[in-house]
Amino acid sequence: MAVSGLVLNLSPVDDLASRALVSLSRDPRITIGERFGRRLAAVAQTESPQADRDLWDDLHATPGVEYVDVTFVALDDPATAQENSHAHD
Repeated sequence: MAVSGLVLNLSPVDDLASRALVSLSRDPRITIGERFGRRLAAVAQTESPQADRDLWDDLHATPGVEYVDVTFVALDDPATAQENSHAHD
């Protein structure tokens, strides 16, 4: 699993930025944070390297998202995550 801190840079065109916000708010992989002008803080959570790549592609293809800055990435080792989940059973 990967948890990523992102800064999404939105379009200067208000309509495009608004559509991007709606699209991003509906994506279960993303938790939206505060907006500072054209910059939007977000946290993304994905389950696999392929899911991470898919999210990256989806974000770049979202109308109204100009570009994405990655500020933080935390990776869980799948074996460790599985051991931790069994420890709580």
